[in-house]
Amino acid sequence: MRKIQMMGIDHSRATVAERELFSLTKAKQKELMEAVIRQQGVGGCVLLSTCNRTELYVSLQKEEDIDLYRIFCHIREIPQTAQDELQHLFCRRSGEDAVRHLFLLTGGLKSRIIGEDQILTQVREALEYARLCNVADTVLKTLFRMAVTVGKKIKTQVAIPRGNTSAIAAALAQLEQEGHTFGGTQCLVIGNGEMGRLTARAFRERGAFVTVTVRQYRSGQVQIPEGCARIHYGERYEKIPECRYVVSATSSPNLTLEKEKIQELNLTGALTLIDLAVPRDIDPCIGELPQTEVYNIDDFQTGTGVSEEQSASIEAAKELVEEEVAEFVSWYECKDMIPEIRELGTMAAQDVSWRMGKTFHEMQFAPEVCHQLADAVEQTAAKVFQKMLFGVRDHADSDVMRECLDALGQVWKKE
Repeated sequence: MRKIQMMGIDHSRATVAERELFSLTKAKQKELMEAVIRQQGVGGCVLLSTCNRTELYVSLQKEEDIDLYRIFCHIREIPQTAQDELQHLFCRRSGEDAVRHLFLLTGGLKSRIIGEDQILTQVREALEYARLCNVADTVLKTLFRMAVTVGKKIKTQVAIPRGNTSAIAAALAQLEQEGHTFGGTQCLVIGNGEMGRLTARAFRERGAFVTVTVRQYRSGQVQIPEGCARIHYGERYEKIPECRYVVSATSSPNLTLEKEKIQELNLTGALTLIDLAVPRDIDPCIGELPQTEVYNIDDFQTGTGVSEEQSASIEAAKELVEEEVAEFVSWYECKDMIPEIRELGTMAAQDVSWRMGKTFHEMQFAPEVCHQLADAVEQTAAKVFQKMLFGVRDHADSDVMRECLDALGQVWKKE
């Protein structure tokens, strides 16, 4: 199991300023995974990249000492002098510990908002992108598929009670506690991705007038939340003087709002800017301007305190995770038996087909019919026999399974 390794940085160990040093565009994510897959002994890799974490999962063909951190730093062009200073921000896990971490994570148990749903989609998309880049092997495909299944089970079978279900919901709740109101205010949302759409809907639900920026302006090409207006991204600065709130949530590696350009607007009213992106979209120096305040994703207390009701559900979810970890370990330890199971299935099927041959002949079927029946019987018998063996593999420990395969192998070899 130590051949499965994970290395990552997340909100529990690093600030948004530190996390954004290791944030990656899609192109850079692909470059990183391709660099890792070229390392000797690596069978596959998957990169999970979100606002709160960047985690690299690797499947090794044999136990190798691969410096994933240095590869990461090379792709991100981190200066050598800074690499040693930043390494303590990263955590490395292997074997069952890595599997358990991913399952807990996908179930929303390691999120800033306990039980949130977005991470489930993000884990699924991480696997899909790794497959698109041809870097995910069978082990990681199975691991991430099972992680998604675990996340779904926790969501449907445990249903952890949640207060705020997204980063923007938590942000608005905290601002409301600080005295902010949103009804009747103008809000500009920069970015029309998943987080941008969640933000627009959250403000609309609170009675704000929302405008969303889009890159393609023509109606019908880009869907925006119902009840929202749209402007081209290039018109964002012109809209800001009308707004009380501005939220930016893009995947751009560049700033969407700069201090100098905001200063040129000569704003007369209060302006609150919320930056939900990593790397950050909004120049934090904008907060130095009069009547202007800037929040980033780490400013909102989204992961503090667990209610008694949540605590009971979390324990139930953890028990479910342990069951699924055990199931994956069982699969992993027996995965090398798959070729032998298939071979035994073929041998058994051929035996059944041969034994049925005499019966077909006695029934005086035409030769071509006999061949067709024999082929059908052989294919069906192979599937049935393999299903039986895979069933044993899934419910018996690896030693018992090995004994079964050895015994069956001796039977067929004798014949």
